[in-house]
Amino acid sequence: MTSNQSPILQRHRNKVVGFIIAEASAIGLLLVFGTFAVSLKPTDPTLALSINIVTIIAAAAVAIIPIIYFAVAPVLPREDR
Repeated sequence: MTSNQSPILQRHRNKVVGFIIAEASAIGLLLVFGTFAVSLKPTDPTLALSINIVTIIAAAAVAIIPIIYFAVAPVLPREDR
């Protein structure tokens, strides 16, 4: 942390970086398993069900991650003025 950044700005930056990493991971997982679900036609019904479940969970994660990161307001310490 540089001396000209406040702790609040540093916390916000860390939160945004964490959000980007989490969202990119969820989108990557969704793309990989979504591609498997569409392009592969597994004959084993258990494998097909597993791929579909992971795809649905990844899609839900893509939708829920922004809510988790940004909808809940953080409790910040008061600044003394």
